[in-house]
Amino acid sequence: MTAQSFDSTEFTPSGFGVTVPGPELDEPIDADEVERLLNSGKHALRLPEPLEKTFLRDAGHQRLRTMVISGVLVAFVFNWLLLSDWLLTPDQFDLALRLRLFLFTPAIIVGVFLLPRLPSPSMREWLLVAPGAGAAAINAWLSISSSDPFAAPYLVSLASIAMFSNSVVRMRFAPAVVLDVIIMALYVVAALSMSAEHIPILIPGVLLLSCTMVFTLYGCYCQERDDRLNWLLHLRERLLLKDLESANLELHDASRSDMLTEVANRRHFDEHLAEVWEQVKRDGGEVAIMMIDVDHFKAYNDRYGHPVGDACLRAVAGALKRRLRGPGDLIARYGGEEFIAVLGGTSLPTVRGAAERIRRGIEGLNLLHATSSTHEVVTVSIGVATMNPSADGATITRLISAADTALYQAKDGGRNRVVAMGLDE
Repeated sequence: MTAQSFDSTEFTPSGFGVTVPGPELDEPIDADEVERLLNSGKHALRLPEPLEKTFLRDAGHQRLRTMVISGVLVAFVFNWLLLSDWLLTPDQFDLALRLRLFLFTPAIIVGVFLLPRLPSPSMREWLLVAPGAGAAAINAWLSISSSDPFAAPYLVSLASIAMFSNSVVRMRFAPAVVLDVIIMALYVVAALSMSAEHIPILIPGVLLLSCTMVFTLYGCYCQERDDRLNWLLHLRERLLLKDLESANLELHDASRSDMLTEVANRRHFDEHLAEVWEQVKRDGGEVAIMMIDVDHFKAYNDRYGHPVGDACLRAVAGALKRRLRGPGDLIARYGGEEFIAVLGGTSLPTVRGAAERIRRGIEGLNLLHATSSTHEVVTVSIGVATMNPSADGATITRLISAADTALYQAKDGGRNRVVAMGLDE
């Protein structure tokens, strides 16, 4: 497997949506690297570049949605703690009211507004540390400032902030660790500022806070690890499907093209001619067939050998493709040294002119043909026929037969020439 890019799709691993990268990837994805990471059994919280950059970008939309919803939620739910403030620190209720309603809530609303405008998914993740630290600082300050006997037990509310940040917001592991360290530091500072009589309450509180942090941090770690693992699994599946799609496309192309000359084969030509015939029949106009035969090709093969003969056919096919590039034009190898082309909606004078340009172009390749009785270089004879599909008695078989007749007239007339006939009825 090699590096490649692919069309985008969507999936939902571990509860979040990811858009697998499409053709706009900055760098192609190395499928071997993806396979190595999956087989290693070591699923780190950071992937090698550019996979990490792609993962963050793919997960960014749903992560942003989670952050915004959590921000809106906390802007309202955090104010419910005013009831706890009133019950446990009533002497600081006015301060709590100002801090929560007029400082913290507006800051959260501004943060929700700014989140989508941050250029980097990593910046958004680290920004989440600020509201968590702010909420913990408010609760710690209220406990320190209050003289109420229930102020010390109120410090346990810091555990709810750690739980919300790590479990509901599902912060990435590294920012979550930083936030939890800040919360624990605030708890310790607040506890040290209180009298010794509160130690029986504060020690169980710090144990509860520690357990909450350890459990939720482990959840953050597992969540982030599994997100990357599921992303890699889906990525591998998409790469395998892309390889299968490419193989099927190559097989399909091979079944419709001539392997030697890389133009259409006869089967593809028959299908395309039928489509062009029906389209022109609806839209009006004529269908043109051009049959091209390489002059004295058997003698060319006998003189120069089959490898050189194959190269000659490829050169002729290349010249045909360069000169017939209309939307409905198709060139096919009809058999041996004979090619056939279909042109839709083309009049007889126009296709005759195109055939003459092709004849001169093949002659202009200057492929030496010492055994030719026609010219010293490779030449072609071309038979052209046009027919209106709506005319009485008009059939594809008659059109091809007319082009074949015109080709034989060109060959009987000395070769290296164009003979054209119209079959309008």
